[in-house]
Amino acid sequence: MKKIVYIFAAAALLLMPSCQQFEPEFFDESAAERANSFLADIRETLVAEQYGWTLDYYPKKDFAGTTYALKFTSQQVTAIHESNPSVSETSAYALKYDNASVLSFDTYNSILHKYATPSDREYQAKGGDFEFEIRGFNKETKEIKLVGKRSRNVCTLRPLKKNAKEYFDAVLALKKKMAYPAGKATIDGVEYEAYLNSGNRSMSIGPKGASSDSTQTVRYVLTENTIRFMKPFSLGDKEFSEWTYDAANEAFSEGGVTFQKFLPSGYITYERFLGKFTLSYGSGSGKFTVTLVENEKDSSFKMEGLSNFFQPVIGYDGGRGRLTWEKQTIGGSGSLEYILAPWDSNAGYLTWLDGVGMVGAAVDSSVDNFVIEFFDNGVWASDYKVHGWLVWSMNGSSSAGAVSNWTMASGSYQLPGDITMTKIVE
Repeated sequence: MKKIVYIFAAAALLLMPSCQQFEPEFFDESAAERANSFLADIRETLVAEQYGWTLDYYPKKDFAGTTYALKFTSQQVTAIHESNPSVSETSAYALKYDNASVLSFDTYNSILHKYATPSDREYQAKGGDFEFEIRGFNKETKEIKLVGKRSRNVCTLRPLKKNAKEYFDAVLALKKKMAYPAGKATIDGVEYEAYLNSGNRSMSIGPKGASSDSTQTVRYVLTENTIRFMKPFSLGDKEFSEWTYDAANEAFSEGGVTFQKFLPSGYITYERFLGKFTLSYGSGSGKFTVTLVENEKDSSFKMEGLSNFFQPVIGYDGGRGRLTWEKQTIGGSGSLEYILAPWDSNAGYLTWLDGVGMVGAAVDSSVDNFVIEFFDNGVWASDYKVHGWLVWSMNGSSSAGAVSNWTMASGSYQLPGDITMTKIVE
């Protein structure tokens, strides 16, 4: 058996100062000396890697797993993000003991702090971390397990085997050839379906036809030829941590299990959603034209034409080829935050809970002028269903009333259901 040395949370207890006036006799070093020795080993390991490290990084609010390349000296780190591999930035870092061994990027770095820098509308930023507890160190593979001090998400440092540019070029090549919205496999007589949302790098997986309560949502990053999950998950008696992609057969596999590609019913590609639609609301009582334009490719759109005051973000579920429309901030004034609030226009109730909204799926994806029908996404844990939208204001966590002067194309701050969009063929 491979000799693997891990330092876990329990080991942190050994590093804490003793409550007594003496150290146990079986330690040759004090707790402080052991902590300093461990951190010195980590620093030496970080600096020694010729090409540096990859960091699998998972912000809390931004669901997408993402990757950094990091190159360490004894005092500084140079960071590159996969979104722009030609740009790097160098800053100081620290290894310290703060109730646990910590790797801290506490000197501002616009690349490393991309998900952790707050703004007027995101006072908690995107929930990202710049300080990490060191929870595991595999001396054989040199993998270093980190846990974000704020998000508590698991992030992992792994040695790079080539320079960062070559690595990210390979990741981009996989992304371009991985036309894989969904896959299915049979395990222990049960057929499972996996839906990959490449835009936010999450995967929904569960038994075929299962309800959302019986499915798992797992997050992943792209590597040179795999998707690597934030943490292992199980299906039946099989455990999965990293799927290898076979481009020739359009399949993912791990441990003798192959998930073969299939196209879900009603699937619409991201590109087909771009363009003009006739939006119908109030069970057909009103209509106007909107346009979906690219916001983040393969991930989201901006909707033009809904209002002169704002353009809502419409998400794209790449696993199922459909739209997602959720509660979101659209502006503000002074201490007030303006939101597009989900509304049960039949019952007369609204909510400002994150994640509540609608899903838009094609009735018939084979025609050019396809129709998208919107329905409740099932997140609103109540007897109410989302049928429409309101422009609403919030003062902190408290409701502050309608923003009646921020009208939509409906002529009001209200957009009642039922909502459909029909593609305009020009």
